[in-house]
Amino acid sequence: MSKHQMSKRCCYRFAYTVPGHKDRELQPFQLRDGEAASHMLRAIEARGYAYEGSIVNYPSPGPDLIPMDVSRLRPTDLILFTTRPPMDDLDIRDRKIIHRSFTTLEEDIFRALRPYFTRCARSEVLLTDEIAGISPEIATRQSCEFRQNCGAAYSAYGPRMTRDWRLFKDDPRPPTAAFLVHLEHVWPGGPGLLLAFGMGGVETLVWTYHLARRFSHLLFTSSFVMAELRAPRLAEPPVWMDFAEAWDVQILGVAKSTPGPQARGRDRRSPTNVISMPSRRREEGVRRPPLH
Repeated sequence: MSKHQMSKRCCYRFAYTVPGHKDRELQPFQLRDGEAASHMLRAIEARGYAYEGSIVNYPSPGPDLIPMDVSRLRPTDLILFTTRPPMDDLDIRDRKIIHRSFTTLEEDIFRALRPYFTRCARSEVLLTDEIAGISPEIATRQSCEFRQNCGAAYSAYGPRMTRDWRLFKDDPRPPTAAFLVHLEHVWPGGPGLLLAFGMGGVETLVWTYHLARRFSHLLFTSSFVMAELRAPRLAEPPVWMDFAEAWDVQILGVAKSTPGPQARGRDRRSPTNVISMPSRRREEGVRRPPLH
């Protein structure tokens, strides 16, 4: 590491690759959600971070972890994550999955996120009881199911332990959810983490666009944010990014955190981990809340 890098706060993007051909090697430019990351980087660099490039997560079959040297990551550095974390994709086995890298760094990040997400996959997100307690709006959406075709809107949501679910079968333009998580340190003495994602690529792009502009005050001041996004009707594919202005974005709840970038040199403990119980799929044709 150069003297210049040691004297500044560095930001590294934690990136997954796009689906590729089975007979071709993936290259480090084939990364997901680059445009979403560019919006976040504007706001992050304004807070004194210097972007140093991507940490590329190439797909691995697992489950054995691949050791990764993270000695260059300091307590004052930041990992930017603008893709839905595939914490439970292999267990739930949706049609659309993000393949894990099974590196030790990925495992550390997922472990640090368990106090927030009991389950996180393309088709469903189950928030922990602690996170559900942030607001009544989040509590009613503790367990969410999402469409996997024609966008990533809700198909249903409801509290974890009741049958009081809202269904969106007849809604022509149902909303969807988006999330923001900030950790001062992924592990004690490790780098910070800023995670921002929607349930699909367009949803993530729109959410990060609004985070960098309308809701930049939430960055580094909130440990957890859940939002609801509703897409407008578009007559044709958008050319300019200001199409995102037409999306309705509502904040459902915010958990405050201690200030981030201005607290240089502090070494706080990472969140207490929780244990995620195995996922069980619903019986076909029967609606019931997810088991935990």
